[in-house]
Amino acid sequence: MALNDLVQMREAKVKDADSRKGQIIDHLDDFRHLISFWRVYPDLFIDFLCSLNPHNTFHFFFYQRLFLRVAMRHQYVYATFVRAWSKSFMSVLCLMIKAILFPGAKLFVVSGGKFYN
Repeated sequence: MALNDLVQMREAKVKDADSRKGQIIDHLDDFRHLISFWRVYPDLFIDFLCSLNPHNTFHFFFYQRLFLRVAMRHQYVYATFVRAWSKSFMSVLCLMIKAILFPGAKLFVVSGGKFYN
C-alpha cells in the first residue's frame, strides 16, 4: 500500500467524522429529550439497551422496576429486602445507570456489616 493511499484513507475518515459530528449536532435536542426521559424511567433505558440484542432474555420484575425508578428519582434511599431480591445487583445497576446518564456524578454505595468486638 502506498503512502498516498494511506493519506487518502485518513482524509476520508476525517470527512466522515466531521459529517457524523454534524449529524450529532443536528439531533442534539432529540438526544437531550431522550436522556431526560431515561433519567425518569431508567428501566426503559435498560429495556432499550437489551432490545439491541435479538437474543436477549433479560427482563425486570415489577418490584425491580419500581425500586430502580425510586432510586433514580431520590437522593437518599434506604431499603431492607428479603433474601434473593437482587439487592446488590439493583444497587450496582442503579449506580451504573447514574454514571451513564449523569456524567461527572460522584457516586457510592454503603452496606452494613457485622462488627465484632
